Amino acid sequence: MDKNKHDSLKVSELIYEADADTFNFFFDNKENTSRKLEKLVLKGNNSLGYEQIYVVSDENSQILGVMVHSIGWKFDKKKELTVLFRNFNILDSLRFIMIDILDSIFLSDLEDDDYYYAIIAVDEKSRGQGIGSFILKEGIKLAKEKGCKRVVLDVDIENEGALRLYERFGFRKFNEKIVSLMRWKKGAYHMDYLL
Repeated sequence: MDKNKHDSLKVSELIYEADADTFNFFFDNKENTSRKLEKLVLKGNNSLGYEQIYVVSDENSQILGVMVHSIGWKFDKKKELTVLFRNFNILDSLRFIMIDILDSIFLSDLEDDDYYYAIIAVDEKSRGQGIGSFILKEGIKLAKEKGCKRVVLDVDIENEGALRLYERFGFRKFNEKIVSLMRWKKGAYHMDYLL
């Protein structure tokens, strides 16, 4: 992502859409959450920083989709906490920490040589045009260039459309983490693509 070229608020809104229910639980609504996410995107030096984001745009620089990635878990938690506490009040910092804790419960355990799609999000108006497939293909190319052994992603158990896309693309389920309490159910399928 180029901070000077790409619309950071639009990127943040797409990140929000990838896990709207969780973000709404902690930050109330899309507008509030997106503004907070935008701070993280622009500050960098964190798992949602601009350095971790690839943007797909059209010839008019309209953002069609984004991918947030990492290689293994290479984020320094002290640096991430520093970014949070320097840019947010204590309550918002704690909310982001709680989201990170929730993510650690449901998301894949990674090896150092795994290329991880943390977020793949396509703008609602651009869905069905091959943007998701393009992001997957480009990520696999990047993973190969970086010498990774596999590409890993997590998909919400309720996101059947994304699950079908990933399976058609050659990803396979290798694990799942699901928590059920009475009528509430949350979980993720862990999927990988061997390189």
